[in-house]
Amino acid sequence: VICYMVAAILGLADAGLFDCPKLASIPPPKNITELHPSHISIAIAVGDSITAAFSADSNLNEARQLSWSIGKGSEDQLTLPWLLEQYSPKVEGQSTKAVLPNGITHLPHGDYHPKCDGLNVAESEGSANRGSVDEQWGLIMQNKGKYEKFDSRWKVLTYWMFANDVCGMCNQPANQSHAYTTWVEKTEDFLTNVTSSFKNVYVNLMSMLDLSNIHRIQQSKVYCSLLHKYILKECGCIDKGTPAQLQMLDDNIHFMNKRLHKFAADWHVKLQQQKRTDIAIVTQSGFEGIGKSLDWTFLSKLDCFHPSAKAHQSLGIGLWNSMLCTEDREHRCGIVFKPDMKPTCPTEKSVFYTGPDVIPGPPNEAW
Repeated sequence: VICYMVAAILGLADAGLFDCPKLASIPPPKNITELHPSHISIAIAVGDSITAAFSADSNLNEARQLSWSIGKGSEDQLTLPWLLEQYSPKVEGQSTKAVLPNGITHLPHGDYHPKCDGLNVAESEGSANRGSVDEQWGLIMQNKGKYEKFDSRWKVLTYWMFANDVCGMCNQPANQSHAYTTWVEKTEDFLTNVTSSFKNVYVNLMSMLDLSNIHRIQQSKVYCSLLHKYILKECGCIDKGTPAQLQMLDDNIHFMNKRLHKFAADWHVKLQQQKRTDIAIVTQSGFEGIGKSLDWTFLSKLDCFHPSAKAHQSLGIGLWNSMLCTEDREHRCGIVFKPDMKPTCPTEKSVFYTGPDVIPGPPNEAW
């Protein structure tokens, strides 16, 4: 009995966060409402330094191989593509290597590494207001031909172009900001491009956590506080903002999150009217309102700003869980955002959510 107990304990330890059972072969989907993780064979990501995974390993590299939504990942560093690979016989598009930002003097432009980035076209300092949405769409179109039968294969595309567009909105409501107007226009253009150029694609629109908490964490550590007081200037008022400015920042994040939900709701109707059964555009709201429990382990030890490797893993699992949350999206399927959160285990009958947009209630977090 003792031997069996020891074996069971060791087995659980070896399993790590991912301990889901293998599944039988699942037939191809007739349409996107039947889309299962095993059907995805290409991953794509658009975004900024978060998705480029800048300083995730607490150095000056973009640790793109562990990026939450598009990194190759490993059993010790779970990412969305790694989780997909546990069910799909073939997944391509992941970024595979840590690299220095390309062309650091003119970021975000040109921050793409053809040999290892795959379809991770995210650029450090990227934002809609700096032309990054257009540039990254161009990179997708330039590189999609490298993937055999790209058009007919099922794809997941994750869009998180947000942080650098909201960072400067600390002194006025977003709806009075030209930066907000540009972000809306570029996001709509991007979705129009995707739906008119691609088929068989599931699009994640990622909402944002409450960034004022980054300031709180920075102030809790002497090194971080001094670094951001005297040396670094990151993301508008996060470093040195007043309480009123930080509240305005969070209010504008909430406003832009609601706009993402409107994108998803509007496109859900448009795609139905167009009789498109091969595309879904879904706002994944697992990060909305998150932040109050976060501590310094969520951030890079180098710059006390960008997400750490630990954070990337939880962000990747959070996205996966949100995609598979189909029954109770208002309450986020009861999922708690925390460092040791486990990925949802799909069954043969599981599908990614493709229904009408759902505004979530308050988050559950325990970082």
